Amino acid sequence: MNPNSTYHTKCKSEESLLVSRDEHAAFRCSPSHCKHGGRCTQSWSTFHCNCSNSGYRGATCHSSKFERSCEIYKHKGNTSGHFYIDVDGSGPIKPQLVYCNMTVDQTWIVIQHNNTELTTVQASPDTNQHFANFHYQSEEKQLSAIISQSEHCEQELSYHCRRSRLFNTLDGAPFSWWVGGPAPGQIQNYWGGAVPGSRQCMCGLQDNCLDSSFYCNCDADYDLWTDDSGLVTHKEILPVRSLLLGDIHRPGSEAAYRVGPLRCHGDQNFWNAAFFDKETSYLHFPTFHGELNADISFLFKTTSSSGLFLENLGIKDFIRIELSSSTEVVFSFDVGNGPLEVKVKTGLPLNDNRWHRVQAERNVKEASLRVDDFPATIQEAPSDGFIHLQLNSQLFIGETQRFEFFHMPSA
Repeated sequence: MNPNSTYHTKCKSEESLLVSRDEHAAFRCSPSHCKHGGRCTQSWSTFHCNCSNSGYRGATCHSSKFERSCEIYKHKGNTSGHFYIDVDGSGPIKPQLVYCNMTVDQTWIVIQHNNTELTTVQASPDTNQHFANFHYQSEEKQLSAIISQSEHCEQELSYHCRRSRLFNTLDGAPFSWWVGGPAPGQIQNYWGGAVPGSRQCMCGLQDNCLDSSFYCNCDADYDLWTDDSGLVTHKEILPVRSLLLGDIHRPGSEAAYRVGPLRCHGDQNFWNAAFFDKETSYLHFPTFHGELNADISFLFKTTSSSGLFLENLGIKDFIRIELSSSTEVVFSFDVGNGPLEVKVKTGLPLNDNRWHRVQAERNVKEASLRVDDFPATIQEAPSDGFIHLQLNSQLFIGETQRFEFFHMPSA
């Protein structure tokens, strides 16, 4: 054989191999497995995610650095202050800075807008109406999620008046109105403390207005200062987005208004406890979907030394978290490469009937498990192999004795 020919063939083979490797490396960041804006870089054998300034962490920037609500911060022993909350955890809604008021029996999320002060409206013959818009610190999706997952929300709506009417009579055209609810909002013609659609204020509902002929104190049109104040508590028409005041142009008319911050309490996703008092007790839910990325977090307390927290099966794949002994939690799963286990040994009993927190995450690069404040255990995934978790049965929670469980939704 001609030596030149042999050399030529060999070079073509290496060139083909190099091209193949280069193409394989190029695909490690295309598409990117980095979530929430994490920046993907790659080498011949793997990829890395830079999660800086994203608000998320982990090998793929999947898990939020922040808690879902003020309730959880309080449960961890924090006191009142400003905190970042991530209402949907690893979901698409960005973290937001809110004030958590933990000084009273309830734990309130407080969201400010651009004008929560008492604002004076000056009468002017050139101005027939006063219009105010309220812009909140949180984005629309954040506002909507907080209101939706809270047990109760409220917002103060106050009008101080001297010869300045709110709604006039029930059959007359209203002088004033406000807009509330999901963007862009709907016009509301009642005032704080009354019932939606009633054209009344709180004094009308309680039958104690200054003039019994009217349903708001201000509608009596007295030449003295009075007010109509109350709380808007119907979540479906919160937050207050704007208001229009229409009886401010007459000589002698004086008015002031205040729209307080949005306040909500009661995290419905956190306080959803289940109690299991028999070995056969369990809950079941639709199939858990976390093909490439999944995180699960929950609180539990028990007197049992072992038991199953949750399990979801596929034809061959599965995911499971269990208390294997009084001092060990095991997170195990199989995506087709054989079972993989991640264990945390605490050295302290977990069956002490006190609340303990479990956080588990699985992505295409690694799996991690954390229990309370003990060091997390991380197990790398195989560099090559199956990466999709394929499940088809129901998600089961429970099947242990003397066990109470706070399940915080996973994604």
